[in-house]
Amino acid sequence: MSNGNRAMSTLPPHLLTIYAVTTWLHLQWHLPRAACNALLSILSCLLLFLSPQLETPFRTLQSATRVLALDTPFYTLPCCPTCREVYPPAGSTHDQDTCMACNIPLFLPDTTRRGFTRAKKIPYVKYPYLPLSVQIRSILTIPGVEATLDGWRSKPRAPGQYTDIFDGDMCRLKLKAPDGSLFFSNGPNERQGPDKELRIGVNLGIDWFSYIRSNIAPSHSSCPTSFSICNLPPEYRYRTSNLLCTSILPGPKEQNPDQIQRFLRRLVRLILVAVVCDKPAAHKIGGFASHSHTNLCTACWITQADKARAAAFVKDAFKERTNLQQRELGEQYRQLTTPTACKNFVKDFATRYTQLSRLPYFDLVNQVVIDPMHNLFLGLVKTHFYNIWVQGKVLRPNHELTAFHDMLANFTLPSACGKLPKDIGMPSGGSLTADQWLLLSTVYGPIVIPQLWSACLPSADSDHILQDRVAQIERLETEKARQAEKKLADRRALDAAKKQGKEAYALERARIAKEKESEAAERNDARLKAAATKQAEKARLAAEKKAEKARLSAEKKAAKHRKKATNDAMEVLPSDTPPEPLPSAAPEVPHMTDVGDDGEEELKFGLHPDDPANFLKLSGALRILMQHTLLDADIDSADTLIRQYVTELLKLYGSNVIKPNHHYATHIATFARNFGPLHDFWTFLFERLNKVLKSFKTNNHGDGELETTFFSEFHRMCESSRLTYALLQMPKESLPCEVAENMLKASSEERGTVAALAALSKELDEVDADAGQTYALSPRRQKTSMTLETCRLLAKALCFRSPLTPVHCRSDRPVVPHSIPLDRKATFFDYVVIKGKRFYASRTVGYNSSSLVHAVIPDSHGHGEGSRNGYGEVLEIFQLDQDIHFVGQSMWFARMRWFKPWHGESSVCWEDFASLSVHLWELEEYQGSDTQIPTIIDLDCIHGHLARTTVSIGADQVKVWATINLAK
Repeated sequence: MSNGNRAMSTLPPHLLTIYAVTTWLHLQWHLPRAACNALLSILSCLLLFLSPQLETPFRTLQSATRVLALDTPFYTLPCCPTCREVYPPAGSTHDQDTCMACNIPLFLPDTTRRGFTRAKKIPYVKYPYLPLSVQIRSILTIPGVEATLDGWRSKPRAPGQYTDIFDGDMCRLKLKAPDGSLFFSNGPNERQGPDKELRIGVNLGIDWFSYIRSNIAPSHSSCPTSFSICNLPPEYRYRTSNLLCTSILPGPKEQNPDQIQRFLRRLVRLILVAVVCDKPAAHKIGGFASHSHTNLCTACWITQADKARAAAFVKDAFKERTNLQQRELGEQYRQLTTPTACKNFVKDFATRYTQLSRLPYFDLVNQVVIDPMHNLFLGLVKTHFYNIWVQGKVLRPNHELTAFHDMLANFTLPSACGKLPKDIGMPSGGSLTADQWLLLSTVYGPIVIPQLWSACLPSADSDHILQDRVAQIERLETEKARQAEKKLADRRALDAAKKQGKEAYALERARIAKEKESEAAERNDARLKAAATKQAEKARLAAEKKAEKARLSAEKKAAKHRKKATNDAMEVLPSDTPPEPLPSAAPEVPHMTDVGDDGEEELKFGLHPDDPANFLKLSGALRILMQHTLLDADIDSADTLIRQYVTELLKLYGSNVIKPNHHYATHIATFARNFGPLHDFWTFLFERLNKVLKSFKTNNHGDGELETTFFSEFHRMCESSRLTYALLQMPKESLPCEVAENMLKASSEERGTVAALAALSKELDEVDADAGQTYALSPRRQKTSMTLETCRLLAKALCFRSPLTPVHCRSDRPVVPHSIPLDRKATFFDYVVIKGKRFYASRTVGYNSSSLVHAVIPDSHGHGEGSRNGYGEVLEIFQLDQDIHFVGQSMWFARMRWFKPWHGESSVCWEDFASLSVHLWELEEYQGSDTQIPTIIDLDCIHGHLARTTVSIGADQVKVWATINLAK
């Protein structure tokens, strides 16, 4: 029995609840210790007042934490302050007092500065560490967890279909046990594992984060190393408290690639399925050279010179790296004895030694993944929108960006999806998170980007713009090629001069330096001339604008005087004298070309007609890869779209915009086949851990104390979370169970990718099973009479579904004698939760942002062969208790109103990208009740949310609704 379970069995329920709530407020909501102590004292006084017989709680947070056994013992390993070598803890049989390489002390002196003797040996630099085996043992004490860890074995599987990491080739075909058999073998007689062994796979996540200690102190970088358990389903795996944090590498700076290997010597406990981290960390952990090296890719031998060429995006264009080759090169590196030899080896072979090579089953190439989160969202999407469009002034402030912001504000989508900043692309909009880039590229962008180009792209000068774009790219590419040739020629000249002697080498270097200085001066002169010309043109246009403004003002005054004179003349004329005709209005002055702050003409747009289709290729690929179930054909389609996207991007903007991430993205399809859907091998969860760690209060001390505080607080939080789940196992009506339910609801992460993957029915208010579909209904409900219209629609739907059991609205005449009259009494709910998503009834709650849905309605016989798709708004969610089929069960329904399809011609290319799921509808129009799609549907027909906005279509700019499917 664990210490936490022992506390649950011995403490009175009221004390257990008080301690659990207080520690939860401190660890989850960061209530200060002083406030927690005050809360415990107040509750103690309250208990004494209400019932003196009740046992009162301890009055300090420290005591409460100790009673609940939330403090997890861990090792504090000494770390060399110079070389970062890690040594065994003090008191162990192999402890060291000095670093064997640097010969400097590892521990503080035995006495303090004031002469007091230290109670224990304290390292100069602390490295907190808790073995993975200890944490796994703690996880396995949770009731029912072993069955959950083996749950993947009973999940239906199909060839060519990827639903989780166990469908990927790595777990299914490649990972081997010590005896050479498949580690995750899952034969018909192995539902409890081979020889009834519980086999667990883990993903390793390593990611540095910066911690701002104060406004004047330098940034402090820490690096947690943590594992996620692959066996856990997403609803449990994507909880931060289920991460196994084994250590936090001490700062204040990031460790270099050789130093970081010294922290990885204690990782071998379970089978490691994948290393999941951003590119810099992946190169350090996996033994690869930096991503700025000539050979930049961890999957193939492409070079920096080739990354911006079309060949970089052709499948199998470059030789692949292999596990055997990496192991051989790493072993050669390990044999080197001098830093210079190591540096030259890395320069030549782009490989270092890695501790991961000690795992005989580990593939150093295919199991060090390219993280989709950093590569696709913080890489490709951010580069395209921010670096190319915003920084390149394709989208300019007060022009295209303003129109873009207006279009974003017109979107209707569920609040759980999160929001983009109102001033995205502007400094006031801040830096976007990976969640927000995901939202932009897969929800907002597919609709808004084509609309923005349609509204802002000038049609008259499009040919001129295209010619300028092509000419500019050609000039840039020519200059880039010239500089590369010049650099190569200089290098060859230096090599030749070096062979002739030091004097020749020095003369050649001086010549090259002089040429560079001359070229720099010429460029500077050209830049100054261009700036002067630009300033003169700006001044000329400003003077012309001022003169034109003065002329218009003078003409306006003259016209005003003439009008006054004419009115005076009309007053003295006889009433029968016709008035003289007024002078004709001044001719309309044509609009002057305005000049922006940067001196460029406002009509010189940087928009390219092919930009929207190019961006939609990226969006289409991301929406395919984001699906929770992938097929081989889906992966092929996404791979093709990504390769087409980057190839076209090279043509549209030239090689200067191409980053290493554009090439890395061409390997994502391979990793999807190896590890299944993206949510099984991206770093969203590990990034969430960084956010949690940075939220803890610290003393801002260095030398590993900061990391030790992070580590201890995180493990306290994990134990508190597990205690909360354990309280849920107590009797349903007990005080601890009811309090635990409220704690879980309050601490649930409501927005973002991690939250979406962590949504599970355990958090829901009430779970009902109907025809195998699990969903939950809101606790807020009202029993009232259905409207006559709803009752008639329900009767129609029930008769269509079950012709042999006809029903009719009680106020209507029955069509057949044995028809059953419907009871109009029903229970109406605010929302229903299906598969972790909350769908609201718009008529009940008064808004429809979470009521727009895509529904899949099966045929009347329930075979699903003739399923129809419906897109509309959930008006009502209700429960019918009348047992018309005599099965002793209530029925649950949703009343819908379906959007009316728009059948006009669209100039936008949405039809070419089926994966985007963009549909157009008549504005403010809905289909009538006579539609072929039933208006009353079962709740389990609801498939997912929709986002909706208003767009303008065609030359006539017809206003229609556009929706995009949010279901994955």
